[in-house]
Amino acid sequence: MRGFDHEATALLPPSLASAREARCFVRGPASDVLGEEGLATVELLTSEVVTNALLHGRDAPRLVVACRGDTVRVSVEDADPRWPTRQAVTETELRGRGIALVDALATAWGIERLGQVGKRVWFEVREGHEWPSGFVLHWNR
Repeated sequence: MRGFDHEATALLPPSLASAREARCFVRGPASDVLGEEGLATVELLTSEVVTNALLHGRDAPRLVVACRGDTVRVSVEDADPRWPTRQAVTETELRGRGIALVDALATAWGIERLGQVGKRVWFEVREGHEWPSGFVLHWNR
């Protein structure tokens, strides 16, 4: 990604276990830039966008983590041309919160079309970003 100091790329196996691998992968570069709260946010949001790509994509997703100054950008590319949408979910539903979490917790995020098929979902987390009040992240690695 242009303008970023350094980046790392991984091609993830098409297995739901890859979400854990992705969290570990982004933690390395992100730990040079973010404190524990920011790292927890990056790991959670990475897990969400990777899981979406694994559930809906047609192939192994490509994960890129890039750092610039106090900002970490994570992007996930997959071959599914459909864009993720925010779902209306009840308190008891276990799925459907990914994009709402990205929207609530990321400093910035977006979706880009990749050629005729596929897309890139990206988000950024900046050190010192103010999270919504009452939002507490606890992550069991």
